[in-house]
Amino acid sequence: MAVNQQSAEELISLVFKLQRQLRCLSQKSADPRGPGTALQGVMRMIGDAGEIRATELAEKLGIGAAGLSRHITELVEMGYVFKRPHPDDGRAYLMSLTPLGTRVVASEMRRRAALLQDMLGDWTGEEARSASESLAKLTESLHTAIRAMKPGTQQMPIPAGETAK
Repeated sequence: MAVNQQSAEELISLVFKLQRQLRCLSQKSADPRGPGTALQGVMRMIGDAGEIRATELAEKLGIGAAGLSRHITELVEMGYVFKRPHPDDGRAYLMSLTPLGTRVVASEMRRRAALLQDMLGDWTGEEARSASESLAKLTESLHTAIRAMKPGTQQMPIPAGETAK
């Protein structure tokens, strides 16, 4: 095993701290004229996919169908998302960004990138590339491991000396 217990625990702690800071940043820097943070996340996923089925989007976001339905309804009403019936499955829908939605996502990405550039003004280009590469590798490793897990069959290992509660 390449990663020891202490390193894994430290990495988990740092990821949680990063998540908290990113949530704080998102809240403090949100553009009140546009969609909120949660809706922007949904829009980015749709934009990355080009066109995506609702069930696949819900799975990628880690939310239920009801929560996704509310988000999609709101985004359609705001003019950011287009929803059309799936051509091969009459019960399903495909979502894509409207031209307005595409512009909003691109504008928000530029705005956030400029903010991050300001906040990381004391970083070198190499430090930023290294952080980006590490985060990309971590994300891909987690994605691969999670996709390999079968629902209900994978158990979290219990560290030696501890008992299940």
